[in-house]
Amino acid sequence: MEYRYAIILYLVNQFRGERTISGIYHLLKGKKSSQSIQDSFLFHVEPFFHSCEDLDRRDFKALIDECMSRRWISSPEQDSQRYVLSSEGERVFSRLDGHLLTPEGLNFTEQVNEESRFWLKLQLMVQTLSALLYHQRAFLPITRQPSVTESVRRCIMEASLGRSKLAAYFYRELVYFLQRCPASEAELLTAQLTGYKMSGLTVKQIAELTGKDEYECRILFKSALRRLMKEIIEFPIHYPYTGRLLIVKKSALSLSAEETLKWIRSGLSLHEVAKKRRLSQSTVEDHLVEIALKDRTIDMSNYLSDRLEKQILEAASEAKTKQLKPIKKLLLDRASYFQIRLALAKEAVRRGEDPNGTTDE
Repeated sequence: MEYRYAIILYLVNQFRGERTISGIYHLLKGKKSSQSIQDSFLFHVEPFFHSCEDLDRRDFKALIDECMSRRWISSPEQDSQRYVLSSEGERVFSRLDGHLLTPEGLNFTEQVNEESRFWLKLQLMVQTLSALLYHQRAFLPITRQPSVTESVRRCIMEASLGRSKLAAYFYRELVYFLQRCPASEAELLTAQLTGYKMSGLTVKQIAELTGKDEYECRILFKSALRRLMKEIIEFPIHYPYTGRLLIVKKSALSLSAEETLKWIRSGLSLHEVAKKRRLSQSTVEDHLVEIALKDRTIDMSNYLSDRLEKQILEAASEAKTKQLKPIKKLLLDRASYFQIRLALAKEAVRRGEDPNGTTDE
């Protein structure tokens, strides 16, 4: 089975009809919303978050329609955007090897918030060094993002090396990594690099030229990139120059959630944080659920009592779902959606699971 079909069957199976098909699309694109981040934990699909960031919505819809026409997925409700595996889809899915869907590097998600910037920096560094090496006076940079161009400029200036020596060091570090990387992944990464009189290809172009599945190409490339970032962090001695392009983020929280946590630690209430940050209170509540998912050291008792938490978990067990509305209905509105999400998050962390509840998006 081609990879693009396998990944859809896998993700539909994981979501089990509790999210709309848009949830899968936002997961693959890596939409930086609290809901998408939480979904990646809830449905145990964190490696796929931000794995296909260049995915076109029309192409994705066409793939979903094709899976439907093959009768692999179906919607339990008429005109619903929620899908589950059909009996035929379950039969096909049972023959898939799930391990082939997730190459090892895809699991290294600790720096997922930095990977796009790091990749742009790496591409621009290779392009710039190549131009300097061949005395190319002007070239069209692959990006003009100020933060990226400034980072590359600073890296070159602070190296205090001649262009030939600096290029040689970077080349040596990349070769060292590529030799340790699976060939299929290494080829996808290097084919996208731009150099003197040589333009890098897009993942889509690579797929067309090689006849490979486009989704598999995306996943293998992202696996290679995440491997490189992990190597830089774990073995910095081998990447003294490439490593300067990576800003290591110690916290797994999104930047906005980190900012909210800072103000909460200063003693502000959720309402006060929302007012100070000019955000809606629901957005700040999203941040609290994200914090509960990723930092179990934060005390949430101000927002959820032990007694109410126990009642929520009992209702969730009785409802046999993580969807919020059925749980809230059983509780007779004694808990808010925020409190239900927080309770599910805390419970899942205790169990070593990846939690949250869902609304009917």
